Amino acid sequence: MTAWISLLVGCASLPPPSQDRGVDTAIAASSATALGRRADQSVVPGQASAFRPLPLSAYSMDARLALARNAQSSLDLQYYLLQNDETGRTLLRAVKDAALRGVRVRVLVDDMYTATSDTMLLALAAYPHVQVRLFNPFPAGRSSTVARWALSLFDFSRLNHRMHNKMFIADGAFAVAGGRNIANEYFFHDKEGNFLDFDLLVAGAAVPKMQAIFDTYWNSPQVYPLHEIERSPDSAQALQASFESLVAGTETSYPDLPPTVPDLMGYLPLSADLAQPGPLKMLHGEVEVVADDPAKATGRAQRGDDPSTVTAHVIEAMRAARSDIALCTPYFIPGDRGLTLLSELRQSGRRISLLTNSLSSNDEPLASAAYARYRVPMLKLGVEIDEVDATGLKQLAMRTTGIDDRAARPAAPGTPGGMTAALLRNAVGRSHAKLLVIDGRKSFVGSMNMDLRSSRLNTELGLFVDSTALARNLSDLIDGARNLGSYHLRLAEPGDRLQWVGTTNGVETVHDEEPDVGLGTRLQLRLLFPFVSEDLL
Repeated sequence: MTAWISLLVGCASLPPPSQDRGVDTAIAASSATALGRRADQSVVPGQASAFRPLPLSAYSMDARLALARNAQSSLDLQYYLLQNDETGRTLLRAVKDAALRGVRVRVLVDDMYTATSDTMLLALAAYPHVQVRLFNPFPAGRSSTVARWALSLFDFSRLNHRMHNKMFIADGAFAVAGGRNIANEYFFHDKEGNFLDFDLLVAGAAVPKMQAIFDTYWNSPQVYPLHEIERSPDSAQALQASFESLVAGTETSYPDLPPTVPDLMGYLPLSADLAQPGPLKMLHGEVEVVADDPAKATGRAQRGDDPSTVTAHVIEAMRAARSDIALCTPYFIPGDRGLTLLSELRQSGRRISLLTNSLSSNDEPLASAAYARYRVPMLKLGVEIDEVDATGLKQLAMRTTGIDDRAARPAAPGTPGGMTAALLRNAVGRSHAKLLVIDGRKSFVGSMNMDLRSSRLNTELGLFVDSTALARNLSDLIDGARNLGSYHLRLAEPGDRLQWVGTTNGVETVHDEEPDVGLGTRLQLRLLFPFVSEDLL
């Protein structure tokens, strides 16, 4: 039996790269396209880039759909997760429609979670002008996540490295990048748990840099065309028919936003702005785009000392801070090196504040348990820590987003799709935003969590933005979540006892144990956490 299992597992290997794959490169922005002209109009002379914050999920989805619907030359999508659900099907329907207009479409997806989306991606790839590729794919057992891992036990070291980047580029003119994957829970369409997150809409000099990064990944040895990994016996016509059936009805999943209703930062939906002439309302400044080399998946950053990583760039930016650093990250596992960095920064007088998920709001409880090891040492250093209150954050989202997350309202009579307010009230609120604000001027927005997995195992993408206006926007968002949907941590005497302090209507409530954590979660951590290496989280 052992020999048979070894033989079966040993047979699971990737095919050799095809010799006719060729090298694809991005199509540069052009004033011959409508998006190219609008980008040119929207970048102020003397400023390299223009950008617009997208803190609300409905407006962020509207931006992607608007770009897909207005694209005339190319669409490049790069995502860690592109789910076969209401959100994924809605976006890919718009992408397919663009391809039918002659737009070249390239879709690059990490292979970690494609067991349920392979058939959708195969069907999409059956259309003319569409190519789909996978990053670091599993070679066998593709219809089941369990089977994938079971048939790749001897290849765990390779498969433990994933592509965590998130990027959407239209006509080489506009891009959307940040923390959101393409799945229901990132756009407030999930009945169990939804993430508050953040993206940037970008135009100008930063976009061709993002195109170059996409090309580096698209043509890397770590990436395989989907048809080399997964094949279908169906004809292209049959696959296209299955795709049309799959996406039927998605036109009601994300209804058009009212064109005159701005988001909480005063920006109208991008779809409404593109329908009007003239430059778009955007902020302006310098944007530095950084990304990990796809070869990071070979283990080159495993020891944590690779100076080229996005994490290394973030550390360098933190060391350059003069006064204060505000961190917002869903997962925070600094490790010994990170704790030493925080100590150095505090000793030199920098104020450091951290907003992260509490155990009750964290979708990765093992990561939360690893972070818990560092809370007392960080508080002793003088780091200010606030943890997201799952209930408070959800109420904050439904209270402050207004038109955002239309599912928070009962659907109009006769309107199919969407979540009811009652269902959303039962959903957990979580933070997924990865933000850094330094000295009220320099901001970081990207895909990178502040944990060991992001620094050593996964590839990441980030944007450093030099803009006091954007820094102010991000600070306001972080402060809003902190003040209305979080617990403040403090040490109580005697000893190093942690306390969680919540404030409702000016009244403090003090918890001596982690609030809102069920017995099941506590048992899970007690049984599993001792056996999980921090390096994997």
